Amino acid sequence: MRKGDVINGYRILKDFSTAGGGLSKWSFAARGGHEYFIKEFLAPTFPTRTAPGSETTKREKRVRCEAFERHHHALQDAVAPSCSGGGNLIFTIDFFREGAKYYKVTEKVDVSGMTVPDIAALPLSRKILILKTVAHSLNILHSLNIVHGDLKPDNILIKETTDGFFTAKLIDFDNSFFSGLPPEAAEEVVGDMVFHSPELAAHILRQDGGLGERVQTASDAFALGLIYSQYLTGRLPFYDTARFQYACTSVSSGAPAVVDGSAIPEQLAALVDSMLLLAPEGRPSIKQVFLDLKTIEKSPEFDNAGKIRLGGSLMRDGRPTDAAVAVPEPVRAAPPAIENPPTASKLRGSLIKRS
Repeated sequence: MRKGDVINGYRILKDFSTAGGGLSKWSFAARGGHEYFIKEFLAPTFPTRTAPGSETTKREKRVRCEAFERHHHALQDAVAPSCSGGGNLIFTIDFFREGAKYYKVTEKVDVSGMTVPDIAALPLSRKILILKTVAHSLNILHSLNIVHGDLKPDNILIKETTDGFFTAKLIDFDNSFFSGLPPEAAEEVVGDMVFHSPELAAHILRQDGGLGERVQTASDAFALGLIYSQYLTGRLPFYDTARFQYACTSVSSGAPAVVDGSAIPEQLAALVDSMLLLAPEGRPSIKQVFLDLKTIEKSPEFDNAGKIRLGGSLMRDGRPTDAAVAVPEPVRAAPPAIENPPTASKLRGSLIKRS
């Protein structure tokens, strides 16, 4: 499909560009006076009557395509009633096949183009708003017993509001699945290992017997904890990078992942640390994360003006009022290798008072 072509009533506004590591293409399209985001899946491809291949091969492809269609329609049917236009969960508006290719249509979002370092440099009050928005949107999925499965900064679009604040739009549910039912085949689990949970990594490596029963909504909590660390501090949490490439494998081996708490309130650091625990059942639900963020905003160490107390020095919008107190700039490089990564303290975890 190219610019100017019409597919299922959608007029393509620009040539398709490759996305998702070459697994799909995307463009913008117009229909009925509105503009949309449209995604073309490169796989699976439906075996049309004139497609090459034996009948056996075509039959196998049809079976895979039927499963693909059922999966997308089930997610669309589950999510759509809980969402409405203009919300922060960008769900599928239309899903269809044209010839051999499948397409998905969603709302078009005008984004700010902010990067992780840009977000980390925002005043704390504005970062908290982004954190709450992501948690609120993700909780919609979790309330439907759906695991996003591919949480990463690329799938969180940052949008500037009319009053100059920033909010977040959660996208790309193509790899979502119902809790406890991840794809059986490891090659069908699509995502970035940087943001995988220990249990999802174990499923991919077949260390769980291929059952995937433990890959539930708490898997997203781990991924979101990693993202929160980046948004709050400009970097992934500390973990044993000397031995492990990914946080999930470090945590699985007993070396915890701990957020850099040097420039954020201790309650907030405790919350993120709790999201990065090895045991899924030990992590807070995303609903609880949202409630804890609201509680932290109201705590004596933080108010809605972005004012916090850190290390005995009054800070406003993340900067000290006392010039003698130095606050480190966010570290944006990869975490350094550490022989003995810091352990999340019981004291830090006890600072979150949950009702």
